[in-house]
Amino acid sequence: MKTWALIADTWREAFARFTFLGFAIASTLFLLILTFALNLDIVDGALAAGSLFGKEFVFPHHDTPIDQVVVHGQALFAGMLYGLGIFLAVFATGSLVPNLVKRGNVDLYLSRPIGRTHLLLGRYAGGVTLVVANLLYLCGGVFAIISLKTGVWNPRFLLAGAVILLVFLSFLGLMFLIGVLSGSTPLSIMVPYGLYVISLPLGAHERIAAAMDSRWAATLVRGLYWALPKTAELGRDMTRLVVGEGSVGLTAALTTAAFGLVSLLIAVVVFSRKNY
Repeated sequence: MKTWALIADTWREAFARFTFLGFAIASTLFLLILTFALNLDIVDGALAAGSLFGKEFVFPHHDTPIDQVVVHGQALFAGMLYGLGIFLAVFATGSLVPNLVKRGNVDLYLSRPIGRTHLLLGRYAGGVTLVVANLLYLCGGVFAIISLKTGVWNPRFLLAGAVILLVFLSFLGLMFLIGVLSGSTPLSIMVPYGLYVISLPLGAHERIAAAMDSRWAATLVRGLYWALPKTAELGRDMTRLVVGEGSVGLTAALTTAAFGLVSLLIAVVVFSRKNY
């Protein structure tokens, strides 16, 4: 019951600070734009013509199977949701720990009959449920709009939400560590964004390392690749998964999850020992 109370408290705070509402509004605007921007002309089970965001794409021979077009279109939208979903999720949860450790708030929480580890992990669980609810709405909404407009139902698209959640959970562990150490909401948001950008080119770490002038620099690049979340690889694997041409790489998934888990464990240790 204590865990559920912590989760409910996280939700109450999200509503009070309009965090959940902001996430929902941004997702709703994206879904509305997609609804009115995507227009398709389907003839005999094939896509004859269509437009997206006012840009027309025409198929004069009327021989392009609609299911093939839809699957590849969903892969494109999955890539868009990958960046948008992580951006919104990080922004929505960046204040969870800074608000918790704020003077006055932390005194109230620590006065309750609950351990510090349980408190922080309960806060983490609350943030996860917030993001899961919003990702279900965002990814499920895109899936429903495209499927209803085309009549093609590709459930693999929904797995894109699971990949987005995996990357976010890795960043959330880091955000909790930063929040415990600094108590800063801006820093808790900016560092994951910066890490996301930095980790993208590391997908080509071998080529980057080969171009380095010194051995230590090449070793540093390889070390960063293995230590940081594999955002580039997971984004690529996600689109292949949607199309049905592959699956998520186990190494990329495990190392990304490990980064978040280690960050969260360090945050728990620091929070348990820190004086407030």
